[in-house]
This record gives sequence, structure tokens and C-alpha cells, in this order.
Amino acid sequence: MTLILWRSYSKARNNMLCGNNSCNSVSSLYNFITRSLSDDKFSTPEFSNSTILIENGLNVHELPVVVRKLKDLEALDFPPAKEVPRTANDSVSYHLIQEEFKQCIDLREVFSLITKCTKITPNIALGAIERIYDLEKDSHSNNMTNDQTVHINFAKGAILEKLLKVVMKTEDTQTILNVLKTTSTVMEPYKYKFCDELLLRVIDNRLTVDQLCDFALFLKNNPVDQKYSDTIDRLWVGFIEKEKDINEVNIIKIFRILPGLKVSKKTITTLLEQKLSELWSKIKVAAMQDILDIFLVEKYFSMQCYSILGHWLYSNIHALDDDELLGVITIFTRLKFTDKQIDAAIEKFLKFKSSKIQSHVLVIGILNYCMQFKLRNEQILEICSQYFIDKRKHVPSSFLKHFIYPYGYLCMNPSNIDFWLLAEDVLLENYLKMNIDDLCSIISSYIYCGNYPLKLVSKIFSVEYMAKINNCDILKKLHLIDTALSLECEEYNGPLLPKDQWFKPAIQDGRIKNIIAKIKVSFVSVIGDENKMSTSVVLPNYCSDETYLIDVMFHPPETSSSTFNWKSKSLKNDCTAILIHLPDHYCTDNEQLIGPQVMKKRHLNILGIKVVSLKYALLSQFYTSYNTVGLRKYIADSIDKLP
Repeated sequence: MTLILWRSYSKARNNMLCGNNSCNSVSSLYNFITRSLSDDKFSTPEFSNSTILIENGLNVHELPVVVRKLKDLEALDFPPAKEVPRTANDSVSYHLIQEEFKQCIDLREVFSLITKCTKITPNIALGAIERIYDLEKDSHSNNMTNDQTVHINFAKGAILEKLLKVVMKTEDTQTILNVLKTTSTVMEPYKYKFCDELLLRVIDNRLTVDQLCDFALFLKNNPVDQKYSDTIDRLWVGFIEKEKDINEVNIIKIFRILPGLKVSKKTITTLLEQKLSELWSKIKVAAMQDILDIFLVEKYFSMQCYSILGHWLYSNIHALDDDELLGVITIFTRLKFTDKQIDAAIEKFLKFKSSKIQSHVLVIGILNYCMQFKLRNEQILEICSQYFIDKRKHVPSSFLKHFIYPYGYLCMNPSNIDFWLLAEDVLLENYLKMNIDDLCSIISSYIYCGNYPLKLVSKIFSVEYMAKINNCDILKKLHLIDTALSLECEEYNGPLLPKDQWFKPAIQDGRIKNIIAKIKVSFVSVIGDENKMSTSVVLPNYCSDETYLIDVMFHPPETSSSTFNWKSKSLKNDCTAILIHLPDHYCTDNEQLIGPQVMKKRHLNILGIKVVSLKYALLSQFYTSYNTVGLRKYIADSIDKLP
């Protein structure tokens, strides 16, 4: 007889190989090209290994498949056997059989019960195997003599072999899956055979989606075994064939196997993306949370999927409780993804449920989300600020920074004018319990918005409190606060701290330094004289912070940054500071600067220096497009807007 290779997966359903536009299956996206490869490690008497090339648009993937070996050409004319659907009676029968075998107190009684059966069905065989395993675990149940034990053990091997063959031949795939799930040491040596049998049924398209997932999860949970880790990547054929059977319930089971996939992960992910776009409106909250968790574990990024999740959140926001919303927001924050649908969903939740929110952590999670994405949504921030005002007496001291700092960082003054005063009262009660770093951030937040918590500052700058601080980073933050208050607040009797002579000078951001070097000619063209321009100018006699570093300064030609008389008010009035703002200097609207940048501009104005803001993104765009005319016009127009 001639040994031939039969690619049964290509014969199971013609739709799988269709390459024209008339196919509705997800597999119609693919064009299949196969080439046979031998792999002695994976080949068995039943099948051998092969690979298949899948073309999806411009992407081509090489995936493993199994190829059935046939010894008879006539077998090609007979389709694979169809599995008889498992009924409720089968499950009941199996449980009754289990109960019958559990009454056997030793192996002899198990074998005696088997001989009484007129026909050994797969359920009977599996029940007997499980009882044999249970009895072997419980050595105390053995009340036979040594001679009887020897005879029983001699017969056990042959009986087990026959029982296993009966189970293997069953048309009920679930019975075989139950064997894989057992922890029986008796069954371990035979699980390879059961895996091979299931793999043959996969290529014959005989497993349901749930059964495919159960099989894949068994393989995924045994990654140490090379055979199992290789086998799981060959199951993609089954999932593609069962694409129409994937629904809002079992889709999460397929997502759960993604961490165990390697070469076939991209193919399964593409399938899941398409099904998610079809089923998202039907997926329940708990299932979607599991999907988001898997995205996080897999470090998965897909704008298409994330956009779908945003739509899902907005549509289901009414069904989420506090903990569920917190979980979803936290995952989106960690995934570093936001869009208008998510923002609108949070706003909608707060409008209708803010009075019922019991968890401080949820509001903190929302504010952290706003901070992460620099979302200056006034509706969200207003509701959160009112929540803080109402609950401020019950907020733990460790949470205070999370409630207060976002408002200064996003340069947002709540409409309730008492917000900052009430917050300071709470801080005065709790400052001794708080981390000094948190206190520095909170005080800075006040200053960003033009508010000055002088009572709190006096507590922090007291001799007793300052004596406890020896961290250089903290001291640097305190010097910035001292300098800022000295410049802005007339009621502040500062500076109170000595000059920070030991701190390292502020360093200009590399991106800004690089773009200045590239467009320097354009700056010179606008001002007309290279001697009128200096870069990376640090204001002397102030703390060493980026706040007092000017990216580009225009000044009279007879002076320079090194010889500039900073005490001359008239000379400073003749200077113009050019600040180049990076994308992360703006809130999400790309117009409103964040608090630290607002304070920087305000301080330079207080010092009598005119300030021009330029967007790094626009400068880069003009430069990369070689639009020199547009670049010079942008710089000149920005300068002309000065009063």
C-alpha cells in the first residue's frame, strides 16, 4: 500500500480555502499556500507535521498544521465520522456509574464489577479508571494478602490498557477532555495519546468552540512539556473553522488562551478582533473585564479594539457599579489609551451617580485617569471637586494629594471658590501624618492656579519641621516653592530658604535643544542679527529648576546671556523669551498649558520679560516638510501677537 498525505483540514470545509469575495467566513480573508515539512519530533503513525502560509492583506504568516496519514486511498471517499451530540442522559449515566464504582473498596471489586458488564462503554471505562486511581492513592483501603496483591497488580496493567482503548474510541469528545483534566498519575503516561486523538478530531472539525478552548487551556497550563506547547499552536485551524459558532459567551474563553500561543497568536488575535467588532454590544461586564485584563497581560495594542471597548463602556456605563468602573478605568490608564467615548462615559456616570458614590478610590481613579491623559474635562473635575468638599473630613491623609494636585496640574480652578480654603483646612489638620513629597506637590498645585496656602507653608518652613528634611530632591522642591511665593505673593515674607548653591543646574530638554539647532537660521532671519539671540538661558539668583530656563532669548545686540544685567528693569523689558512647548506641556485640547508651564510664563512676566510660546509639534512639522517660509511666518506672527 502506498502511504499518502491527506490534508483533511482542506477537505473539511471548502469555505476555509476560498479566496474570492463571495466567502462570508473570516477565513475568506486568507489565501492558503501549503508546503509539507517533516518533523520527526511531532510526527506519529496517525499524522505528520506540515506548515501553511497565510496571506492576509500585506501580511504573510507561516503556521503549523497537522496532516493525516492514510494507508488506503479508499478512505478519501469516506468523510470523518460525525460526533454524536452529548445529551443530559449521558452526564447522568456517567455520574451513576461513578457512584457505582465508588462502592468498590479495592481493586478486586472494581475488576469484578467490570466483568459483570455486558458491554464496556466509554463512561464505564472512565469510571473504572478513576476508581482505580482513587484506590491507589488510598493505600489503607488495601486489605488483600500479598499474593492477591501481586496477582491484582499483574492484571491491572492489561486491564487499564483495554479500558483506555475503549475511552479512546469513544465518539464523545467530552469524555476524552475529562481524561485530560484528571490529575491521575495512572492517566499521565497516556495523555499524549489522548492529545493526538483530539488533534485528529480538530482537523476533522469535530470539536465545538468550548471543547477547543478546554483542550487549549489544558495545553496552556502545561507549558513545560514541549509537545503540549507545540500542539496548542496547531489548534488555530479549529477556531477558524468554528468562526460562526463564536458568540458573546465563549469569546472570552478564546481570549484566555492567547498567553499560551506563539506562532499562531497573530492569526487568533485577528479572528478575535473581527468577532469583537461584531459581538461587543452583547458582551457582559464581567466578561469584558476579563478581556481587558488579558489585554493588559499581553501588552496588546490595537486602536480598532480599543475604540470598540470605548463604545462598549459608553453603552454599558449604566450597568457598572463603583468597583467595576474603577477596574475598567484603571486598566485603560495602564494601557495608556483614552478617547472621547471613554471620557463621555465617565462624565455620564458622574452626572447620574455622583451622589451615590461611596468609594474614595473610584474618584481617585478618575482623577488619576485625568492626570495620566492630561484630561481637563471641566464637568468631571467639577463633580470630583464637589465630592471632595462633601467628604473631605473622611478622606484619609494619604489620599489628599490625589484629590487636590490634579486641579493645579491641569490649571483648573473649581467653581466653588471655597475649594482651596477648605482643602487647606484639611491639610493643616493632617500635614504631620503626610509625606513631605506629597505636601510639596500639593503646595505647588496651589501656586500653579495662583493660590497661596501661607498657613500650611509656614508650618512646613518652620525650623522644627525643616530640621527633619535631608533629602536633596525634597529640598529642591521646597526652594522652588519658596522662590515662587517670593515672586508672586506680596503677603509672603520670603525668600526664607538659603540659596541652593549645591544643586545641579537645570538642563534643557534634548528635543528642544535639537529643534533649536535645526531652525536657528530661521530665528536669526526673523530678528535680523545673530547677536540678538541666545539659547538655553538660565536666570541667575533663582533656584535651579526648568521654570527659570529660557529656551531662546532675544535681547539687545550689545548684550549677551553671560554679560546680561538682570537687575536692569529697562533691559529686561527689551528682552523676549521664546518658550518651546513640547506636546506633554499641554492638556488634551493641545491649547491649555499644564500648571508648571503656566507658572513659568507668569514668573517671566513678573520679572518684566515678554514671553512667546511656540509649539514644538508645529516647529518640527515645518522643518520636516522643508517649509521655511511657513516656519519664519509662524515665529514672526507669534512675536507680533505680543502686546
